[in-house]
Amino acid sequence: MSMQLSKQQQQYLGAGAILFALLGAAYVKFFWLPIAQAKAEATAKIEEIEGRIAKAKQQAARLERLQAEIASLNERAIEAEKRLPKTKSVPDILLTIASLAQKNRVVVQSFTPGPQRVQQYFTELHYPLSIRGSYHNIGRFLAAIALEERIFNVRNVNYPAADAMGDMTVTFTLLSYQYKG
Repeated sequence: MSMQLSKQQQQYLGAGAILFALLGAAYVKFFWLPIAQAKAEATAKIEEIEGRIAKAKQQAARLERLQAEIASLNERAIEAEKRLPKTKSVPDILLTIASLAQKNRVVVQSFTPGPQRVQQYFTELHYPLSIRGSYHNIGRFLAAIALEERIFNVRNVNYPAADAMGDMTVTFTLLSYQYKG
């Protein structure tokens, strides 16, 4: 069965198709495209923010590592400063020597601040010393100096013969170091 449309019906149908096409074009232009563009912009903005968040998380992890490393380096610096202080601190040296002398049963007869010798990174401080005690006590005293936390060195040790009681007076130069940094 075939149906024939009148001219007026054909015109209504054509006008309806044109109206439908115009409404479709208006919908796409005024609703679909702006929403699609806003969605694309929002997606791009979300990706950018997520990228910044990921970068911030990486930096936060790096910050924690750096803080831990700084804490470790500070601890090492404190330990190093105990071994190689930044100050001359003659009273501390004298207290250390007096304590070691008492523990090892030797008597400090003289302790004199001597000359200094400047090196590239540190200053070498000389202290001529004279101690009295038995041969073994003096040996223990010198070993105790070597085992101290602060860096000490001993030079020009002069061991004379012991007296009738087995004691001797030993002279030497105690070297201490001071960091120049």
